[in-house]
Amino acid sequence: MKRIEQLRFEFHGGGWAALPPGSTFGPRVLIDYEFLWVLEGNVVGSYDGKSFELPPNSLVLARNGMTDYYRWDPVRKTRAAYIHFMPKRAGAVLPPESKWPIVRYLPDGDILRPLFRHVLWLLSQNKPHQDPLAQNAMRQLLAAYLSGDFNTGTYSDADLPQTVVRVLKSVQASWNEGSIKPLTLAQLAKIACVCEGHLCRLFQQSLGCGPMTALRMLRLDRASAMLRESNLKIHEVAILTGFESQFHFSRCFKTAFHVSPRKYREELAAGRAYFGSTLVSVRRFTGPFWD
Repeated sequence: MKRIEQLRFEFHGGGWAALPPGSTFGPRVLIDYEFLWVLEGNVVGSYDGKSFELPPNSLVLARNGMTDYYRWDPVRKTRAAYIHFMPKRAGAVLPPESKWPIVRYLPDGDILRPLFRHVLWLLSQNKPHQDPLAQNAMRQLLAAYLSGDFNTGTYSDADLPQTVVRVLKSVQASWNEGSIKPLTLAQLAKIACVCEGHLCRLFQQSLGCGPMTALRMLRLDRASAMLRESNLKIHEVAILTGFESQFHFSRCFKTAFHVSPRKYREELAAGRAYFGSTLVSVRRFTGPFWD
């Protein structure tokens, strides 16, 4: 692909989603482009009426103007990652979109998944000086996807104190296996095998917030993905992410994203992305919530 180095992207958001069994999303007419990576679950995706089976490690590239619809796994949770973007093609040469594959089924050792993770990590930093890195990684991701020339790569998470890692992985593992239930500070300290005060200091030094705030923000992160990638009602999202009521959920969500859940969903449909400052701080160190 000649002159792809001149291609640039306007990013409209991205993240990780956990969708409950039997839920759906759409139909929706895309106003931008979306990469969707299925990590867990057997999904059926429909694009302009053409259906595809999407097992784990399927990577979809849905395009502006397409009508998409998803039936997430009917038996277990679906876990997926997504990037919404708009390519700016001035001077760039790409194959005709009619020849772009809608789905790639990724083999072991491919380069697409490490690049996908890296783009999302860069976007989660929310720092202007990292935009050139995100642009380069996204160009590589799109070029490899379109050409079918997959390669290998690696990805490493940011370092955290092992005590903090133990708490995050233990809590998220329990969330992945069952319902999301808030834990007390005493319960978190027991998991960490340290006193409550020391645990709070470790979280504050590592993530810029206490353990209770960090876990609440991770629940809101999951909720934001459900709002974006499912047809679930707001009160259903609140229940599934462990909030005691829709009112409590809406209040916490507005604190993080500066808009209500309903407004968030409306603005996303119009192509606008929201990032909460505290949420970005937690995301940049925790990584994908199924690791």
